[in-house]
Amino acid sequence: MYSYKYGYGALDAYAFVKAAQSWSLVKPQTWLSTKTIQLNDAKMVSEGNYTGGQFIGSGGVESKITITQQLLNGNNFERLEHINVKVWIQHTRRGDVEVKLISPNGVKSVLASKRVFDADTSGFPGWTFMTVKHWWVFGTSAQDQKLISTIDFI
Repeated sequence: MYSYKYGYGALDAYAFVKAAQSWSLVKPQTWLSTKTIQLNDAKMVSEGNYTGGQFIGSGGVESKITITQQLLNGNNFERLEHINVKVWIQHTRRGDVEVKLISPNGVKSVLASKRVFDADTSGFPGWTFMTVKHWWVFGTSAQDQKLISTIDFI
């Protein structure tokens, strides 16, 4: 028998049942939502309607957020599986904007890369990006974990 998802092969149902009898469950799934970072007195009037903000200069724009161990513990948070980042970026040529997420230990996720043929003039109004590159296991250290969101103009 062939499965388009799993290829050829047989499954040992007895082995699955035996493994399930002594399986250790993981903690329930949890979510952590942080406060919105608004640059330079930006205001969100309504979804997709925003004012103010900060122009992207030649060196780009950085915004930082600090995630403390206390915050994680208070939300029953043990492992980070994925990160969602929602941005409101107005730009005359979307292909010139690069959005990156950089962890304290230097892991970089390019959420939106430079695209030569993307000449759209709407930018990224309310776009949500996701990455699974930052699979972290948080310990009991009181040290803060910082995520740095960088938006570079190319």
